[in-house]
Order: sequence, then C-alpha cells, then structure tokens
Amino acid sequence: MAAEVLSQEKNLRVLSHVEDNDGLDIELEKRGEIPGLKLDEHGLPLVPQPTDHKADPLNWPKWYKYYVLSLLCLLAFCVQFGAGMVPAAFGVIAKDFKVTHQQASYLTTSYTLFGGITPLLLTPYVNMYGRRPAYLIFTLIAIGANVGSGYASTYAREVVSRCFVGIGASVALAIGGATICDMFFQGERGKYMGFYALAVTNGPHFGPIAGGYIALNLGWRWIFFINAIIFGAVLAIFLVSFPETLFSRTDFSKLENQTYWHKMAFRGKVLDRKLTLSDFSANFKMLKYVAITIPCIYYMTTNTYGSIVFVLTASSISEKLYDFNTAQNGLLLGIPLTLGCLIGESCTGWISDQLINRYARRHDGYRKPEARLYLCFLGLFLPVGLIIHGLCVNNKTPWIGLAVGMTVASVGVQAGTTLTYAYCTDCYKPQAAEVSTIINLFRQIFAFTIGFYALPFGQSVSFGAAWGTFAAINFVTWLGLLFLIWQGGKIRKAQGEPNLHKDL
Repeated sequence: MAAEVLSQEKNLRVLSHVEDNDGLDIELEKRGEIPGLKLDEHGLPLVPQPTDHKADPLNWPKWYKYYVLSLLCLLAFCVQFGAGMVPAAFGVIAKDFKVTHQQASYLTTSYTLFGGITPLLLTPYVNMYGRRPAYLIFTLIAIGANVGSGYASTYAREVVSRCFVGIGASVALAIGGATICDMFFQGERGKYMGFYALAVTNGPHFGPIAGGYIALNLGWRWIFFINAIIFGAVLAIFLVSFPETLFSRTDFSKLENQTYWHKMAFRGKVLDRKLTLSDFSANFKMLKYVAITIPCIYYMTTNTYGSIVFVLTASSISEKLYDFNTAQNGLLLGIPLTLGCLIGESCTGWISDQLINRYARRHDGYRKPEARLYLCFLGLFLPVGLIIHGLCVNNKTPWIGLAVGMTVASVGVQAGTTLTYAYCTDCYKPQAAEVSTIINLFRQIFAFTIGFYALPFGQSVSFGAAWGTFAAINFVTWLGLLFLIWQGGKIRKAQGEPNLHKDL
C-alpha cells in the first residue's frame, strides 16, 4: 500500500509538469487518481498527453509524421532556396537596371521585410482556420509574384514584386515550428526542429550555387521563373497530401471520421472560436516573456551576422578580390555555409533531446526546457568564424580563407537556430504559432537592416573591424542564454503561463 501511495505521489509530481493543454482532469490530478497516463519508451510521461482520437496528429503513425515533416521542410527549403538565388546575380541585375550593387541588394531586403511583418496579421487566422489553407494560399501568392519578378521591366516594379514574394513565402517560415509542435512530443522535438531549422538555414546557402549558374547560362530573369515552377510543384504536392495539423485537445470528441479527400478540402473553421481584435495582439503579448525575448534577440543576431551578412556581401567581395563570376560566387558562398550547418546540426537537435530526457529521468519526469541550452557553447563558433572571415578579406588571402571562416560561423548559426526554436516552443507549446511568428519577426526585421549597412560599414572601417563588431554583438546576446540556464526556470514560474490557446 505504501509503495502504491508513493507511486501515485510521484505521478502527481510528474503531471504537474505536463502542459496545461494535456486534456487531463485537474480534479483527478489533485486526488492523485491519474487514469491512462501515457508514457514514452523511456517510461516518461508524454508531453502533451495525446487524446484517444485517431485524428489527433500526436497519434499519427511515425511514417506519416515523417512524411508531413518532409513536406514542411521541403517548402521551407524552397522558400529560402529561392531567396538565396537572387544575391548571386546582384551584379548583372544592377547592370540591367542601371543601379548600384547596393541598390540591387534591396531586392532581398524588401523581400525579407514583408516576410517578417505579414505573419503578424496571419497568425490569428492560422489558429482558427488551420495551417493547411495558409500554406496553400500563400504558396500560390509566391508563384504569381515570382512570375511578376521575372517580367518586371523596371527596378521599381522588381522591388514591388519581391515584396509580394516575401508575403507569399512568409508562412513556411512563420508557422513551421507550430506545425511541428502539433505532431511531435516535447522529448523528441529537438531532432525534428533541427531538420526544419536545417532546411530554413540551408536554403539561402544552396540558392547562390543554383542562382549563379542560372544567371550565367539562362539570364537572371530565369531565377524567378524557375522559382515559380518549383513552388508550383510543391503546391501540387501540398494540395493532395498535406493534412491539417491543427487539433484541439479539448473538443476532440466533436470530431467525426472523415474520408481522405474530405480532410484535404477546405472546411472553414477548424476550431470553433470567434476572431477578436485582441487576437491580433497575441503575438506581441508573448514579448513580455523573458524566455521568448532573450532567445529571439540572440537568434536575430545569429541568423543575420552568421548567414545573411555573407549572402548579401559575398558576391561584391569575391568579385573585387578574385574576379569571380556569378557561378563562382555561388559556389564560394553555398558550399562552406552548407557544410558548416550540417556539422552544427549533427551536434545539436538530437543531443538536446537526449539532454532534456536525461534531466527528466532524474527529476520525476520533468523535462526542463533550459536543459537544451547546455549546448549553447556551440554558438561561439559564429563569432570566431566571423572574425576569421573579416581578417581574411582584410589581408586578401586566397579564397579558401573566406570559406573556412564561413564554415566555422555556420556551425554556430545552425546550433543557435535549432536551440532557439526548440527551447521557445518547449516553454510555450500552446502558443507555438505566436512563438514561431515572433522568432520569424525578429529574424526578418533584423536581417532587413543588414542590407543597408553591411557593405558600407565594411568598406569604411575595414571588413575585419566591421565583422569583429558583429562578432562582439553576437557574443553579448549569447550571454543571455547563460542567464536563462541560471534563472530561466524561476523567471518562467514567476511570469506564469499565457492565457492563450489552452486547448492546443
């Protein structure tokens, strides 16, 4: 009897750490009667607790979850891949439109800006009408805008078209993290967030390789036409096979068995709730939580100074130092950045899952989000790589020096990206759509600014000094992760849980 009481007390402590949206009866928890607690293969409670409904994405077969994840990663990669194609052709675009290289880079910064602000208006609808309609509608917008970019006859029209491409591409970057949270449990999210982060981070790295050869052999306008073709193919796949992942943990009993094609159809509201003006401020309400703002500030410097700064400046630097053509620019940019990200992810996502589950085994099943941040030391590769790259540009070393610097920096970029997504969504899973939108907003807005000052700053004070300044800024924001390891849990407890989407 004593052993049974102790077991019930332990289960009660475990459930106190399960997210509020797990669908379990609170009164039963208080009495210590915990029926049907579902455990993972390690004997730890699943977080969140899945319902008994087969339509619950948490209950989908593993193979199906992997398929949906692969489609999500494909779309995210294509979005970033398309964006990364353009910088490799800045030189020829500038000549055709009779603008400066700096002005040509605004084609990317305008795209980035609209990709950041659009999801702020979209998130409330995504939490009501579902993820699937948003992916379909906005991918269609991206197709049309890319065709417009290919036919644009003036620089002004090109900029406007790129703004609309940014709007269409924004969804995959803004709600991808929420879609992953819909399907996977907390103890395994790190690995799958890592796959998604790898797609998001590496798209701009492969893009210049393809963009350089396309611009060289077909002309730069075909960059946009090929983008439209790629998005069209992805849209066709999504239309017939990407399911809705939004699911209520409390209203599941109202759902009925549906045919496959009925699930693929647009069904109106997925969740029966009313849209109010306060829903549009929900994204900004998340900014008061320290466990969101500190990682987002760190991530915006990580993504911008470890990836975007290279994408926007590489062609100008390599053309001046080595007289590279567009194809060579793409290779010098794409290969090192991709290699570094692959190395970084191999050391991050799945290991962070091991860390958080190991912590849970020692603390009555509680998966403390801060346990993932023990890997934050990998982020220090970024400032080191930046300094190497800047000094090599200053000293006009052979191109291999620049490649080494970008590779080292990319290790830190990938680690920082995966940890940010996994940690923030661990802390506030029911608000994953808002969290992902805020992460995207910080990334896109900060990246938008770099196009205006990176090259001028490097040319005026030297690239070694400019890149060293970026490295110092990134290091200061990295210190915030150490603070979260130390005090993050206490601060989250003091701030409480957001009163948003408790049923998700």
